[in-house]
Amino acid sequence: MNQPTDLPAGPMPPLPGRNAALFLDMDGTLIEIAPRPDLVVVPPTLPGTLAQLLAGLNGAVAVVTGRGLEVLRAMLPVPGLSAATEHGARFDPDDGGSPPLPVPPPRWRDAADRFAAAHPGTLAEHKHHGLVLHFRLAPEAETAARHLVEELAAEQPDDFRVVPAHAALELRPRFADKGRAVHRLMQRAAFAGRVPIFIGDDVTDEDGITAAYALGGLGYRMPEDFGGQPAILRDWLARFAAELGQERGA
Repeated sequence: MNQPTDLPAGPMPPLPGRNAALFLDMDGTLIEIAPRPDLVVVPPTLPGTLAQLLAGLNGAVAVVTGRGLEVLRAMLPVPGLSAATEHGARFDPDDGGSPPLPVPPPRWRDAADRFAAAHPGTLAEHKHHGLVLHFRLAPEAETAARHLVEELAAEQPDDFRVVPAHAALELRPRFADKGRAVHRLMQRAAFAGRVPIFIGDDVTDEDGITAAYALGGLGYRMPEDFGGQPAILRDWLARFAAELGQERGA
């Protein structure tokens, strides 16, 4: 069993009750952001903590992320962990309720790849229903990246929109967002009737936080509630998992 470490001094959100349902963002929330999305490191204790939370909350734990499904499952091979990926465009397990969502035309993907090749330090990340241009290592390329993704989105304005992220710009389906993901997950048996708690770190998580409040729950923002440090959140989650384990053993 993972043992939580001591939390740093300072006010912390209270631990949830055992009737909670957890909805957790990935990058910048559960794990630290890296210079490139393929360079992130998953702490070895994190899968164990999530497994303990799943057991203590009877399966009411989900990762709600912009990451692609296959990438997320490789990063967090936790049996029973629900996932809403690509901001709610893809679910696992899939309940068959997803409406048909657009996929970027091949020429859009080619344009993103050409952009990355022409701007050293940038990266084109391809997803099933969207794409991302990362410029953390080349901030001077932000304006050109914005021009490209906005130009592409304008070709199919009813289907796609541009969403800012951490040193990145994402082109994704207009009707996929983390708020809709929370509403949909809360209809599943493991989550129904529980108090949703959404934890995220940036603008893409605001829809999820709003949904959690609308459903009678809570939303926490990493900068304000956990000092912007995923390690602090992981300790908080480990403490919650330990408390749930003690209650189950009582």
